[in-house]
Amino acid sequence: MEIKDIAKAIENELNTFEVMYQECKTSDVGMLSDILSYSLSQKSKKIRPLLTLLVAKACGGLSDSTYRSAIIVELLHTASLAHDDVLDNSDLRRNQPTINSRWGNNAAILYGDYLFGKSLQLIHTKEDFELLPIYSKIARELPMGELLQKDVLEKGDISREAYFSVIDYKTSSLLGASAYIGAKTATTDKDYTKYAEEFGRLLGRAFQIKDDILDFEISQVNGKKYGNDIKECKFTLPILDYIDTLSEEVKLNVINFVKQKDKSDEDVLKLVLDIAKSGSIEKTEEQVKYYSNKAKEVLSNLPESQYREILEQLVEILVKRNN
Repeated sequence: MEIKDIAKAIENELNTFEVMYQECKTSDVGMLSDILSYSLSQKSKKIRPLLTLLVAKACGGLSDSTYRSAIIVELLHTASLAHDDVLDNSDLRRNQPTINSRWGNNAAILYGDYLFGKSLQLIHTKEDFELLPIYSKIARELPMGELLQKDVLEKGDISREAYFSVIDYKTSSLLGASAYIGAKTATTDKDYTKYAEEFGRLLGRAFQIKDDILDFEISQVNGKKYGNDIKECKFTLPILDYIDTLSEEVKLNVINFVKQKDKSDEDVLKLVLDIAKSGSIEKTEEQVKYYSNKAKEVLSNLPESQYREILEQLVEILVKRNN
């Protein structure tokens, strides 16, 4: 089963979301119009709106506010990616040229700012305004995650605490918010909204750890290059688990190599292969399983329904994916 199979369960709702989302990403301004058209043409799993709509279904049903809030979260996410690509000097995202590589850094930053402004424009009703705290939380935590990651890199902090702090800000918070607004726009039950957000956050941890594991996939089946985290001097969980298996002398050599800014592809490949052979990836996979199981445990507190079962299936798909 794949995400597209999950999406079929709410095909009409996703189509409604897509139409509304595309309407929000149009403009008559020349360059902005081109950037928005290009952005819409990029393939995306749209995990966040899928999560929002499914949780809303599981907690009672969709409202107009559900669609608007799902769009707002997706706009905030897209804006943060545009800014991140500028900060990271990224030329590619999902094997496609980034906004900054095509139109320049200034245009990419202004595009992100435009999306932030557009998200605020969608807030109309009393129900929408009640969600302002979660929107502001997203807008605050995404850049905090990026700043924390840079701080961690500069200080050379290789603790697990630092790793989880970064992924909690950059990934878990967004999936937690996506699940929260699904419940908040569907029910007045505060327990359901609490469980929904916790579910999303746990899923976010499992999802990001799995993403970090995929950086050690050498086959490049989906066009994603391996070893990017090593090249960017990031100590992700697979690397931390590998370091724990080494003697002090070898450990120091590996730490210094990962911190080194200029690395040859051959040296990166060697480390990737060493990590793959060490059994560390399997150990990291245990953490994916741990957090995905915790997510499903929390999910069991939502009302029993076919949509809760579909959410359980979504968890499995996300943590067993190969891209």
